[in-house]
Amino acid sequence: MSEQLSAHEEKRLAYAQAHLAALAFIDRHLFERLDLEGVARAAGYSMGEFARRFARLQGESVMAYVRGRRLETAAARIVAEPEARLIELAIACGFTSQAAFSRAFTRAFGEAPGRLRRSADGAPVLRRRCAGQGGEAPELVERIEQSPELVLLGLSGRFSPANYVELAGLWERQVALRQAGGGSRRDESFGVFFDREPGGAFEFVAASRAWTDAAPAPLERVTLPAGRYLVFRHLMHEGSMLPQMNAAQATIARARHRVGAAWEFERYPAAFGQARWIDHYLPLDGAARPERCPTRSSVR
Repeated sequence: MSEQLSAHEEKRLAYAQAHLAALAFIDRHLFERLDLEGVARAAGYSMGEFARRFARLQGESVMAYVRGRRLETAAARIVAEPEARLIELAIACGFTSQAAFSRAFTRAFGEAPGRLRRSADGAPVLRRRCAGQGGEAPELVERIEQSPELVLLGLSGRFSPANYVELAGLWERQVALRQAGGGSRRDESFGVFFDREPGGAFEFVAASRAWTDAAPAPLERVTLPAGRYLVFRHLMHEGSMLPQMNAAQATIARARHRVGAAWEFERYPAAFGQARWIDHYLPLDGAARPERCPTRSSVR
C-alpha cells in the first residue's frame, strides 16, 4: 500500500472508519430504539450524506441493516437455543406480533423460524439482501491450490460487528511490530480466521510471514499446514472494496459449509491498494479436523 494517501483517499479512509464505528454503535444498541438520525450523529455525518454512503458501502439502508442484524441475532438464538420462545424473540426484535416477525424472518432467510429450528444442521444462516444495492460484486475466480506450510507472526483479537472498527488498529500494531523487529513493511499479509459464529463474530490473526525464528511478545506464531485448499480470488472492480467483499460472503459461506472448514485464511498482496485482489483459502482433505488446524503458540 502506498505510504502517501491523496486527499480523496484520506477522505474515503476516514469514512470507512466512520462506517465501522456506526456498525459498532448499532450493535451496542441493537435492541434499543434506533433511528437514522441517531446513527448518523454517532458516525459524525449529516443524515443525508450518511444514508447515501451507508447504503453504498453496506448494500442496504441503515434501518434495513438494523432490522437484518436483529433477525440474524434471532436466527442464531433459534439454532443455539431450541427452547427460545418465538414471541419473545419477536418482541425483542421490535415486532408487534409473532406473525409479523415470522413473515419478516421468512423474507430474510427463505424459511420460517419454526422450520429453521427443526432443520438446523450447522448450515450457514444467510440473510437475503435487497437486490441492486451495494454495487457490483467482485469477480470470484475459484481454483484448487496445493499450498506449502506457512509460518506466520501476528497479533490476534476477537471481533464482531460491535468492534470491527478495531481491526484497523490491530493491523497498525502488527505492522509497527514487524518493522521494529526487522520485517518489511511491503511484504504480503495474511488474515487468519477461527471460530466463526452465526452473528458475525470470529477470532482473527493479522499476520505476515515469519521474519525471525522467535516470536517477540506480544506476537504469536501461527503455522498453517501444507495441503490442498479451495481458493477464491476476489478481483475487485473500481470503487470501494467493502461492499464488494460483503457481496462475496454468501458464496464463500456456502463453500465453507460444503467443505467443513473450521478455519480459513486470506492472503493480501503487498501493494493491496493497487493490486485490488484478495485470495480466500478454505482447507480441504480433512484439514478442518482439530488435529489439522493451525499449530499456534502464543507468547503473550
